[in-house]
Amino acid sequence: MADTAHPTSGDVLHTLRQAVRPTDPVETTRALVAGGSVRIALCVDCPDELDAIGRALDICLRMLAADPPELRGYTVADCRLL
Repeated sequence: MADTAHPTSGDVLHTLRQAVRPTDPVETTRALVAGGSVRIALCVDCPDELDAIGRALDICLRMLAADPPELRGYTVADCRLL
């Protein structure tokens, strides 16, 4: 859980847009903030599932390191391939 006030879905999407590079194969994104958790859904276009998971986790780690730090205090706790 974050040390500061919880971010909004808009805050999360703003941070996501800053973290995604033009070369990242992200097609669509969604964010849900509920209580003390943030859920992010990324549609990543990669031919290999392992590559897609790696790229999604890399984007999430960049989001956690973004400035301004809306997601300070949060960690990646789960990653699922759908």
